[in-house]
Amino acid sequence: MKTAAIPAWRKTAGFALLALLLIRALALWAIPLTDTTEARYAEIARKMLETGNWVTPLHDYGVPFWAKPPLSTWLSAASMGLFGVNELAARLPALLLALGALWLTANLMRRRAGNDAAMAAALMLAGGLLFYGAAGTVMTDPALMFCVTLSQVAFWHAMSGGSRAWRYAFFVGLGLGLLAKGPLDVVLVGMPIFFWVLIRNEWKRLWTELPWISGTLLAAAIALPWYIWAEIRTPGFLNYFIMGEHVSRFLDSGWKGDKYGFAHATPRGMIWPYALGALFPWSIAMLAWLACRARRLPAIFRNGEQDGWLLYLALWTVMTLLFFTMSGNIIFPYSLPMLPGAALLMAELWRRDQTARSGRALPWLALLSGLLVLAAIGLERYDGAKYFRTQKPVIEAWRAQQPSPNAMLFYWDSRREFSAEFYSQGKVRTTADPQALAVLLASHPGSWIATEQRDLSRLPPAIAGGYARAAEFPVMKDRMLLLRPIAGH
Repeated sequence: MKTAAIPAWRKTAGFALLALLLIRALALWAIPLTDTTEARYAEIARKMLETGNWVTPLHDYGVPFWAKPPLSTWLSAASMGLFGVNELAARLPALLLALGALWLTANLMRRRAGNDAAMAAALMLAGGLLFYGAAGTVMTDPALMFCVTLSQVAFWHAMSGGSRAWRYAFFVGLGLGLLAKGPLDVVLVGMPIFFWVLIRNEWKRLWTELPWISGTLLAAAIALPWYIWAEIRTPGFLNYFIMGEHVSRFLDSGWKGDKYGFAHATPRGMIWPYALGALFPWSIAMLAWLACRARRLPAIFRNGEQDGWLLYLALWTVMTLLFFTMSGNIIFPYSLPMLPGAALLMAELWRRDQTARSGRALPWLALLSGLLVLAAIGLERYDGAKYFRTQKPVIEAWRAQQPSPNAMLFYWDSRREFSAEFYSQGKVRTTADPQALAVLLASHPGSWIATEQRDLSRLPPAIAGGYARAAEFPVMKDRMLLLRPIAGH
C-alpha cells in the first residue's frame, strides 16, 4: 500500500520550523540578559540556586519576592544547576515550555483535521512575533501559556472522548498554572470553557466527562502545599499576592502598592493593539484574508461546524483579550495565553477555505519572526551596547582585573542593574546613600565602584579620591564608568 506523497509546501514548512528553532536557540546564547525584566527573573532564579531556598523566591538577599509563584523560577534554577549559571541555561526552560505548547497545539489539530492543518497551526504559532520572542525569554509568561494550553487542549480531548489521561491532564494544567502565575490561570482557562458550555448547553456532559472531585484534589495537591508553606515562611504573602497582584493591580490603573517596581498604567482596551502586534505577521495576513473573503465567510464558518470546534477556538482566542480589556495595568506579554487558540483558529479557517489550501506562503511568513531575531543577533554583534541594556561587559571587565576573593563591585546608582548581579554571581550591590556606600567599602576592602557618568559628581569626595577610572562602557544612552581602588588609599 503506497503512502500519500508529502506536499512540497509541507517539506518547506518542516525546514522553516527547524530554522526557527535553530535561530531561537542561537539567540539564547548570543544575546545577553537585559535589564530589567529578564535579568531580574534570571537573578531571582540564580539566588534560589545559590541560597538553596526553593520555597520563597528572593528579590534580594533576605527580601522575599511575592509578586509571582515559583514555577518558572524553579525551572530556571534547576537548569542552571545542571548546565551552569549562564544566560542559555536560564532561558532554556522557557524554550522547552514553548515547544511543549507548540506540540500540544499541533497534535490537537492533527487529530482533528490531519497533517496539513497541523502544520499550518504549527507555523502560525511558532512564527508569531510574541510567541517566538517569549520562547526562550526568562519570565513567568511562557509557563503560564504552557499551563493554559495544556488545560484547554486536554478539555477538548476529554469532551471528544479522549483517554482518561487527558481528563486528568486538564487538572494537572490547572495545578501547575497556579504555580506559574496564580489564580489568573484558572480564570483564563475557565472563561472560554464556561461560555462554550453555556452557549451549547453542555452542562451534563461537562460534569460526566471530567473527574471533578478527584481532579480538583489532584490540582490542589500540586499547588496548595507551596502556597501554605510560602505563607508560613513569609507571613503576609497571600494577602499581597491575592489582593495586591490580582485585585488591586487589575482594578486600579494607578496602584501604588507594587513592592517590586511600578504599575504599568495603560488605557483600557490596549490589549487589542498588543494582540495584533503579538500575532504579527499573521494578524496582517488574516485581516487581508478576511477582507478578500467577506462574502464567503458565512459559508466558511458553517462548513463542518457541528460540535462547536470553531466556537471553542474563537472563545479561547477572544476571552483572554476581553478579560484584560477591563484592566488598566497590562504589558505586551499578557496576550501570550491566547496565541495557541488563535493559531488553531486561523489554521481551521485556512483549512475550510478551499481557495487557500496550497500553503505555499505559510513557511515564508513564519520565517519573518526568525529574520527579526537574526537581525537582533546581528545588532548585538555589531554594536550591542547601543541596542541592549546590559551590564555584562562591565562585569566581564571587572572580573578580568582579578579582584580579590572578598572584593565586591558597588554600583553608585538608585537603579538596580539585575544583569550586573546575575553576571557577577551575587558580587554586586547597589546604593545611592553615601553613608551606606562608605560602610560597604569599609567591610569589603579592595572593592570597585561602577557608576554612570552623570552620577560621578555625586560620589562623595572622600570616596572618589581613593579611586581612578579603569574603563568606560556605553550602555544604550548611558556611559558606565568602572572605578578601581588606588593602592595606598
